[in-house]
Amino acid sequence: MDFDEILDLEEQFYREGFEEGRHENLTHNYLEGKQYGLQVGFQRYILLGLIEGICHVVKSQKISPAAYKNACLILDMVSEISLGNDEISVQAYEGNIVKVRNKFRLLLLALSRRVKERDQQSSHDLSFQAVEKMSKLVAGELSGYVDDEAAEVPSQSQSEIW
Repeated sequence: MDFDEILDLEEQFYREGFEEGRHENLTHNYLEGKQYGLQVGFQRYILLGLIEGICHVVKSQKISPAAYKNACLILDMVSEISLGNDEISVQAYEGNIVKVRNKFRLLLLALSRRVKERDQQSSHDLSFQAVEKMSKLVAGELSGYVDDEAAEVPSQSQSEIW
């Protein structure tokens, strides 16, 4: 009987446990990364969806020729934004979203002036901040895990946030 094989059992169980833990960790990280990516994508494009929807309403109402023209221009710029996740698409998104936001701010400013002219008692908030707040309300705030104890961490757990 070889006693060295008995002594190697501890090393064998250690290796098996290590591989099992490693596999479980990889699976967990994959799922967590997938959840994070879906949340980021949802948050990124929900604002564009709101902008596009508001522009379609403005376009269909034909409020004024300038508002119609701006709504059409914004819709064209939104349609140029790629939904891909490669580096070129992300850079194009970052560049175009600034232009879309600025043009949309101008459209909302013109619309809010028009509403105030018609109804002095109007309490409608037609600001970009209101639209952005609505998109954050729908999409939620994205918070990730912070390993630094000194950093401020949200009180919600990751499972509640994602």
